[in-house]
Amino acid sequence: MTERTSYLTAAEVRAAQVLHQRAPYALTNVSCSFFNVARHYGALTFQGCSYTYMPEHDECVRDDVLRLVTRMRRLKAKAAVPDHEQMALPIEGEPT
Repeated sequence: MTERTSYLTAAEVRAAQVLHQRAPYALTNVSCSFFNVARHYGALTFQGCSYTYMPEHDECVRDDVLRLVTRMRRLKAKAAVPDHEQMALPIEGEPT
């Protein structure tokens, strides 16, 4: 049996602690539970919060958490890319 992985990393769950806690951040093992309708529709609403289904991990992640995590991952990827200097075009008449 393979180890189940979560869409959210431990660091992302810690960062999501600033969000409201009226509903769970993620619903796991969705295909084996009452929430399996999310597999067919791609989303669900639970306790007034919208969730998006992640088929690779068989879990639903709350939409506000998903926005926070997407922003964090985008900033992390942007920081990992080194800044490139703009290439200068040669000016006519100047030695290269």
